Amino acid sequence: MTAAPALSMSGISKAFPGVRALDGVDFDCLPGEVHAICGENGAGKSTLMKILGGSYRPDAGEIRLAGANVHFTHPRQAAEAGISIIHQELSLLPHRTVAENIFMGREIARRGILDRAAMRETAAALLCRIGAQIDPQAPVSSLSIAMQQLVEIAKALLLDARILVMDEPTAALDERDSRALLELVGTLRGEGVSIVYISHRMPEVTAIADRITILKDGRKVWTRPREAAPIGEIVRAMVGRDLEDFYPPPPASPPGAVLLAVKDGANAALRDIAFDVRAGEIVGVAGLEDSGKGALAQALVGDAPFSGGTVALRGRPVALRTPRQATAAGIGYLPGDRKREGLALRQSVRDNALLTLRSMAGLFTRPGRGAFAPRAIDGKLRDMDVRAADFGQEIGTLSGGNQQKAIIVRWLAQASDILVFVEPTRGIDIAAKAAIYRTMRAFADSGRGIVVVSSDMPELIGVADRILVMHQGGISGQLPRGAGEEEVMHLALGLADAPQREARA
Repeated sequence: MTAAPALSMSGISKAFPGVRALDGVDFDCLPGEVHAICGENGAGKSTLMKILGGSYRPDAGEIRLAGANVHFTHPRQAAEAGISIIHQELSLLPHRTVAENIFMGREIARRGILDRAAMRETAAALLCRIGAQIDPQAPVSSLSIAMQQLVEIAKALLLDARILVMDEPTAALDERDSRALLELVGTLRGEGVSIVYISHRMPEVTAIADRITILKDGRKVWTRPREAAPIGEIVRAMVGRDLEDFYPPPPASPPGAVLLAVKDGANAALRDIAFDVRAGEIVGVAGLEDSGKGALAQALVGDAPFSGGTVALRGRPVALRTPRQATAAGIGYLPGDRKREGLALRQSVRDNALLTLRSMAGLFTRPGRGAFAPRAIDGKLRDMDVRAADFGQEIGTLSGGNQQKAIIVRWLAQASDILVFVEPTRGIDIAAKAAIYRTMRAFADSGRGIVVVSSDMPELIGVADRILVMHQGGISGQLPRGAGEEEVMHLALGLADAPQREARA
């Protein structure tokens, strides 16, 4: 006999001005089941979960928990009913401690006084449960994005939720942390927790989900058991076509002259950094979360500069002490956290694409000629297939993939020689990923270079011409195109017997 659903959503519809976000969607999740939801950005996944979490009220349809009808008008009601949602966009307060964030709104008090010791102890136990070595007293601002994601998960577990929604939970995690999280999902499933799992990482979905539901344009396409949903079928249902050549082919000719050369680079987080990037080349940077890969990106763009060593661009020494100096030297930067570091969310799509051009020109009024003309930048946005009703609308209203593409347009307009991309496809859909990969390849093929830092191992293996692997602040080795995940992981762990193959020095 099949168990009754822990969660049942029937005929859910929701419309916004000019947009029908959901149209009669049915969805359910059984006790102890991982039910994945897949779809392109804008398919309706987030709207459906915001309705479940009490942030939106549906225009039609009903929600049942363990067979009982429920109506939520506030997220607090959903939380009290046993629903916990870990959103892709983190909601932590940066200047409060980890423990304070975990207990936000649910603080422990004795006789009207906060019991900070009890909160720290419980927070430590929750973090230990998910395998996170994070100090409960550390300010959240001192944590990496990956660590902040783990704090969000610990925060959700505090509620002892029976229905747990995970929206892109591994998007910012490296291979080791992702594996640990998937093991945690398996443990929670065994404890009877119903898990709604949203992810664009297809191998992950097919590894962990019991059933898979596809949404497209606000409608359900199908729900199938994992065994009946191979990755090719999932992608076809999501985008309406096969995605041939997901990763672009390698360059037809060998790389050219050295564009960027780093020798003996060092700072508080890095040591003995030496590598180059040649014209026509995409150089990947892999490593575990604490390896220094993020620090390397920050050093290259002047955000946390090298304190020792030399950097040369096209054979000429350059100072990269500030982001402005890096930009002037011809280095562009796509940060790992686009919302906090890469976008002015209340400004228009067009203004975001023009942000660097205007900043470097020292312009504070709205120019209308040359490279700054709306027509010129709008053409670049269309070429990049940035989808918006109007490029004058706030960029915060766009999907993550379209926001990411608008930032890339910013640096294409700046005519950068080197692009430093950190997690370039984090939290975006399959079609947008493929478009960004094509743009990266075309940029390199035009005689320029890219450094891509990513925790998505298949991405690095698929797009990079060679991979630098970092461990404890240094480069532990490099691998050529075609290297396997095992080779990368051996170097990332600093194993002396790594089965590596040398790439071109």
